[in-house]
Amino acid sequence: MINFNLKSLFRKSFIIFVSVFSLLYAACGNNINIAGTNIFTNPANKISDTASDAFTQQLYSEALAYEPLLGQSGTQVHMGYWSGKGNHGDLVRVLDAINASTAAAGQATNKAIWDEGAQTSLQYPSYIVMTFEHWYERGSAVDGKVTIFGVQYTDPFPVTFAQADQIWGQYSQRYGDTARLFYNATGNVVQVWCFVNGAKANRIFFTYEYPELVKLEAEGVVSVHFAKTDLSDWTVPSDWTDGTANAPTPL
Repeated sequence: MINFNLKSLFRKSFIIFVSVFSLLYAACGNNINIAGTNIFTNPANKISDTASDAFTQQLYSEALAYEPLLGQSGTQVHMGYWSGKGNHGDLVRVLDAINASTAAAGQATNKAIWDEGAQTSLQYPSYIVMTFEHWYERGSAVDGKVTIFGVQYTDPFPVTFAQADQIWGQYSQRYGDTARLFYNATGNVVQVWCFVNGAKANRIFFTYEYPELVKLEAEGVVSVHFAKTDLSDWTVPSDWTDGTANAPTPL
């Protein structure tokens, strides 16, 4: 068992290394500068990349590399969303509970993901690269100077806050679109769990993610659930409000 776990850990670490290296190498042709783990990507290139169907496929492939069952017929895939103060940890709790659950005989195996990765501890290489690109720090630059972890840089590709929002928003949309691929692979409607009480109308969820969920729901690809409280339990239907038409009112 110890040898198996070590092999599994090595395999996952190798996947992360190779995937991140490949993404960084590919990006070198897209006008990037690298300073340590800080990547200064041209925002126009990233906006184009995150708007493409290829980016959806990339996220899907990364999810399957971590958890092949996400693409297996019969698996019940769950996808998480959060926005607003205090909701991040609540979503993590639910996703971990789903992944720790044991399927009864004859029932589907449950697997949960979010925009950061497969499970809550395995981050997609694409997400890791997004964090290295420091979009919001760069979108908050002053006189062309961006401060990252206390160090000041001159950004070779200045970023506006609106561009940072668009890049993260489109990333989230492509994450949402992986639901179609999971649905086609598993044959099961994807269950979506949202902790968005207190979310602002002009932030990522209601500006980018919610409209995408409305489309996916209309296609019959997802079933969307909104947490009533921060203690909502995924196994208790009364803890949730169902359907995008019944989303909480944004601030």
